[in-house]
Amino acid sequence: AFTKYQKRWSTAASAGGDAPMAAEIERAKKYCQVIRAICHTQVSKVKIGQKKANVKEIQVNGGTTAAKVDFVTGLFEQEVKVSDVFGQDEMI
Repeated sequence: AFTKYQKRWSTAASAGGDAPMAAEIERAKKYCQVIRAICHTQVSKVKIGQKKANVKEIQVNGGTTAAKVDFVTGLFEQEVKVSDVFGQDEMI
């Protein structure tokens, strides 16, 4: 379904540089109103017998759109612990 999209990014990555990614980030800052991050669990760290990772789309709230995009791009490829997001005995 995303073969053309994937091909565009693979050719841009092989040519070198982050120009296409930077252009998409600037486009999101300019035109988007709602910013969401796609996150997944690390099943290998939890021994519960599950083999497939859970994938979740999480909306980022607060601040301007540019601040939201900067916050999410700062978390690219980073590990976020549950204790960083939720406090002890906090209702969800």
